[in-house]
Amino acid sequence: MGQGYFRAGPPYGGVNIELGAHVFALPAGARRNLTLEAPRQPAAVLDSGGGVLSLEVTGQRVRANLGDAERYIYETLRTLALSDPGDLGFVDGRGHQHVYGQAVCVSGSGEVQAFSFADMRFDFETPEKLAEPAWAGAPATPGAYPGTATLQDYAAGGVTLGIGGSMRIEMSRQFPLREVPRARGARARGPASGAVMRFSISVGRVAWLENLATDIEDLIRSIGPRAVELTANGNVYSNVIFERARPGVTDAKHTMVELGFVQDLAAGGVAQATTTTTTPT
Repeated sequence: MGQGYFRAGPPYGGVNIELGAHVFALPAGARRNLTLEAPRQPAAVLDSGGGVLSLEVTGQRVRANLGDAERYIYETLRTLALSDPGDLGFVDGRGHQHVYGQAVCVSGSGEVQAFSFADMRFDFETPEKLAEPAWAGAPATPGAYPGTATLQDYAAGGVTLGIGGSMRIEMSRQFPLREVPRARGARARGPASGAVMRFSISVGRVAWLENLATDIEDLIRSIGPRAVELTANGNVYSNVIFERARPGVTDAKHTMVELGFVQDLAAGGVAQATTTTTTPT
């Protein structure tokens, strides 16, 4: 399967991004019909119009290192979170091109496999319609982001989160489509609301000289309730707020802890920190 793209033209902010390689989607359709249940009679089912297609879109890309792959996922999801309706296009492995017009991205997620393979999923919705826009072609893939590395050095507000970490990045927002009554299709109701980025970091915690429960409690207290900088593999994510900690239950001195953070997209962003590139052993 080939590349895919999302393009929202000048009335929508000029977004034009590629969604990686191996991009593919199959539509799931739904229509809201009206059922009349008169006494002593069979139900009457009436077509009330409308029609919305839901698309689960795949996207993958091999990047330079762990930090570069995480940054690629973040930038893709953040751009989609701040976008308006546009054209979603992809070409399959046999060269067949397809475009869904007036599509909106409502959520997405991504994580890195093997320290460089960015694996992403996007949830789009688009009105059902008879004709679609023409294929426009995917833009160039962004180059490697400078300053990124494979370090697994996740920290929040200067507090090291653990060892051997991995991160999953998620985006969600509200952008409902309003079905058109007595006609086919739907319209983007807009404006979008509730766009947010979430980071789910899984790390190992080892209580060298203290009880494991005390160690995790101290970690939560040290991060604190205010917005901090989340650093990871040469990237610095600003205005990030700690949300949750979920440790695996054990009576040993080591466990895996899942730490959740949320970012305000209006104020938060990402920059590079100075790092030395290393590879885990």
